[in-house]
Amino acid sequence: MENQLFEVEKETPVYNYSDPLVWREAHRIMELLRFSPDANGVFTARCAPDNYVLPALKPYFMARFIEMPWAIIDEKRGLCLLRKQGEKPQIIEWKETAREEAETDEWEKLWKHYHKTINNEDRHNPKLQKQLMPQRYWKYLPEIENKE
Repeated sequence: MENQLFEVEKETPVYNYSDPLVWREAHRIMELLRFSPDANGVFTARCAPDNYVLPALKPYFMARFIEMPWAIIDEKRGLCLLRKQGEKPQIIEWKETAREEAETDEWEKLWKHYHKTINNEDRHNPKLQKQLMPQRYWKYLPEIENKE
């Protein structure tokens, strides 16, 4: 996956910590992001949240991936929360150039295998699954077979 990241100071919308909908979506995104390494070794996840949640994700992923480079791409806003090796995360403008599908496919296979291994088919509950993981997020979840 090759991304062209532009480090540009950009005014971004203010994150509203007091809005319960924004807070809930930030927590949902934390649970549903799926990372895979790009060609540069940066573990990248994509999302398109309804609300501007990148600032809320920063502390959680700083603690989770202490020394690892990572990026969370908000496709809806064209922004990326990027943490380079040895630096603090920053929100930058993001533009996609091309994606390496072969590398992504290997990570998707791993996610699907993991999900298949831990999944208990006898407890499958599509109604609850849609409640906890709304369909608008399924596009970014490799373990979901039927994305409709």
